[in-house]
Amino acid sequence: MLRIKNIHLTYDRPILRNVNLSVKRGELLGLVGKSGAGKSSLLKIMAGILAPNEGSLTWNGQEMPISSELLIPGYKNISIVNQDFKLDNYHTTEENIRESILGYPFAKREKRIKELIKLLQLQHVAQTKAALLSGGEKQRLAIARAIAHAPDVLLLDEPFGHLDTVLKQRLAEVIMKLKFQENLAIILVSHDPQDILGLCDNVTFLRKGKLSKNRKPQEIYYQLKNKEIAKLFGPVNEIIVENNTHFFRPDEFETAEKDGIPVNFQYAMFSGGFYQSYMLCEQKMIVLYANYPLNEVRFIRIRRKFAI
Repeated sequence: MLRIKNIHLTYDRPILRNVNLSVKRGELLGLVGKSGAGKSSLLKIMAGILAPNEGSLTWNGQEMPISSELLIPGYKNISIVNQDFKLDNYHTTEENIRESILGYPFAKREKRIKELIKLLQLQHVAQTKAALLSGGEKQRLAIARAIAHAPDVLLLDEPFGHLDTVLKQRLAEVIMKLKFQENLAIILVSHDPQDILGLCDNVTFLRKGKLSKNRKPQEIYYQLKNKEIAKLFGPVNEIIVENNTHFFRPDEFETAEKDGIPVNFQYAMFSGGFYQSYMLCEQKMIVLYANYPLNEVRFIRIRRKFAI
């Protein structure tokens, strides 16, 4: 298990304050926060390339040196994939992977290269120079290089940035394969929670230098105590009923014949598998999800999936 304890980091202002986090092999942890929240700095500390002002990091109970104590920054058992990929653009996909494990015996090295090319779905560009790869292919190649030496932990910094919907789905499939086939502990960072919500076993939120507790994706999505955080994970409806304010997700409702909350249908948008129906409720626009347009619905009831 990778564990960080009481991490503090300050530049001209506090970036991280008393941060604690743990992740074990086979677990995929989502680390979410707005741009500038300190997510990348936290990953660099975990990777051993940035020294915190205070705090410690352990792997399986053994304390690890901070980056300033290392002759060469970085831990061998923890790999990080940054947004710049750091590929050798003039070498092929296969050569890029080979460069990261040159110390392996020949037979073991070539076997590992073939395994990774298949696992990361790079067969069709194995002999293509990195400079000619698409954004999604470069992302997968960077991951292949990072895990070639079989680390224990993989840190992914904004892996879905600048990818279209199809490439995001393909990369998500690859990450899930890595989790199971390589038995990695994976920490996946994003400023867009909707990109990672379905992938993660647990999610934690970095805000104002502090981490929230690890929670299941379903729990963090449906518990709406903090409206600011809740809105980062998707639409939140807000209505007032009998002078009480209620928050609920678009799928947390049921239709009613009468004695419900009156709504007035405005329009519906098809979103591939379901419709988003926009309704007026007490002069506020809300959105409801269903597998058909709710143009005939006049009353609803809120049906929460998790207690607030």
